[in-house]
Order: sequence, then C-alpha cells, then structure tokens
Amino acid sequence: MKYVKDLVDGESVDILLAVRKKLGLREYRSKFGKYFVLEAGDKTGSILVKYWGSDEKITEELYQSIKEGDVIEVKGTYQKDNTPYISVDSEYEDLEIVKNYSPERFVPKTENISRTMDEIYRIIEKVEDVHLSKLLDSFFSDENFVEEFQNAPGSSSGPYAYIGGLAEHTLNVSKLCDRISEIYSLNRDLLLTAAILHDIGKIEAYEVDTSIKTRDSAKLLGHTVLSYNMVEAKIREIVDFPQTLKGQLLHAIISHHSPIVDNVPQRIRTREAYILFYANMLDNSLKEFEMEGEEWAYSRRMGREIYLGLEQE
Repeated sequence: MKYVKDLVDGESVDILLAVRKKLGLREYRSKFGKYFVLEAGDKTGSILVKYWGSDEKITEELYQSIKEGDVIEVKGTYQKDNTPYISVDSEYEDLEIVKNYSPERFVPKTENISRTMDEIYRIIEKVEDVHLSKLLDSFFSDENFVEEFQNAPGSSSGPYAYIGGLAEHTLNVSKLCDRISEIYSLNRDLLLTAAILHDIGKIEAYEVDTSIKTRDSAKLLGHTVLSYNMVEAKIREIVDFPQTLKGQLLHAIISHHSPIVDNVPQRIRTREAYILFYANMLDNSLKEFEMEGEEWAYSRRMGREIYLGLEQE
C-alpha cells in the first residue's frame, strides 16, 4: 500500500491515513447535500481528504463517527492541485475507519537502533566511578527499561520526533560531552552519566500511536522533572551513594535547559551542567539542518530561516 509521498496525479488510490484534523462538514453550493474535509497523513506527509456525500444523513453520521487520531482507509482519486487532496465520491468510492494497523506506518522509526544502543553501552563502560556505574547499570541492565528507551521518541515534533529519537539524541549528546571532557578539566564520569540520563524522563513523557502525543504528566511537570525523579529514585536504592555526587548529577539533569527557559527549576551552577546544556542545545539545533526542504527552511527552534544548502548535481 502506497504512502502519501508516492501518490501520482489522477490515480485511483487505496491508502491508510491517520486523521490529523477535522476541517468541517459543509453544504454544497449548487445542490442539496453535504461533504466534509479532513487533514490526514502518514509518516511521509499530510494531505486533505474530501468526501463528497450523496446521502446527507449518512455523510453527517460518518463525519461525526470519525475522531482525530483515527486511522481511515481511503479509496478515492488523488488530485495534485495547488493543495493536493484525495477526492472520495461516495457513490463509487469509499472511506471507512479501520482498527488494525501498524503505528510504524504513521510515525517514523530509526533504522540504526541496534548500532546506536551498542555505542551507548560503550560510553557507559567508560564510567569508572563505582556509584555512577551502578546507577547506569540499574537502568541499562533492565530489559523493560531498555525496550522503552530505544523505542521512545526524542520529541513530539521537530528534531528527533520519531521512534528511536531519544536514543539517537542521547548518544550524540554523550559523544559531544565525551570529546569535551578530553579538553577541559572536569568530572568526566559525572558528565557522561548526566549526558546518558538527562532525558530518560521522555520514556514517560510521550505515547506513540498514529502520532506522538505528550502525556499529561509531561505537560504538567516537563521531561526534566520526570528525568530527575527517575534518577533520584534509583539513587536511593544504591547504598552509600555520595550526597555531593548525587546533588551534582541531579543538578545537571534539572538544569539542562536552564539559560534558554525562564521557568526551569534551577539555573546552571557547575561546569558539568554548563557543558551538558550546550551539548544538548548544539545537537538539537544542528538536527534542524537535516530537515527536508529546498534551499531555505524556517526553524521554529531558532525562530528564523536557516540555510539547508543546495543539492549537489
């Protein structure tokens, strides 16, 4: 079954789409009856679906039965207009809600998760401090945690908004911190541990179905607090974990968005927290330059147009 990006002008299509928005039930201008418009899509893009009803009551009932997030099977004709859409004529084409589908059709997934996890484990092995090593092991020796971690997105939209995005971002930030630790005098074990654990609250922050949705807990607390709570709970299980080390690690986690977010719980106070902040910001910002587009694209994160470069011929 094709994806949105594969559709060809004028062809008959049979495609599964997730409903993003309901854009209204409308009356025909020149005849009796109603039609409705939906915005729907898959992991390759979004498109309008226009359902032309022949029976007003049936059209109304179908529109009311459809909810945002539902998956629909659309049998219609693709029209590559200024705003592309799929036209569904109810007299001989169809639109229906389906229950059996794979979320991977609608949310992108990294192809290199095994390699990413192997690299994360290699960085974990570099941590020599016995208490920090035990802390990392308490997470990454837990099969359930690892399964959730490697399948978690890194955001609900924008950079790393795909299955496996959290692991990829964690690896990149950890590699940056590892390199920086070779230049400056600091607590390398503390920095690497903070880098690996700084976003683990995102496994609780998002749920993945036909889209990536932010859970209420993340809306209320934020992923930094969720990460803090998960790490603090594990530290309490480790006998004789040094209080100073605990404070410095939790500080780096809770403040890793500090200079650019006014309502963070704490401002940066240590070298390790400062480096983690900039490594995190650098990775997220550079990921913006991997957006698909033409020569220029608008970055919401940076609040400006950014230059993506010209394709090489």
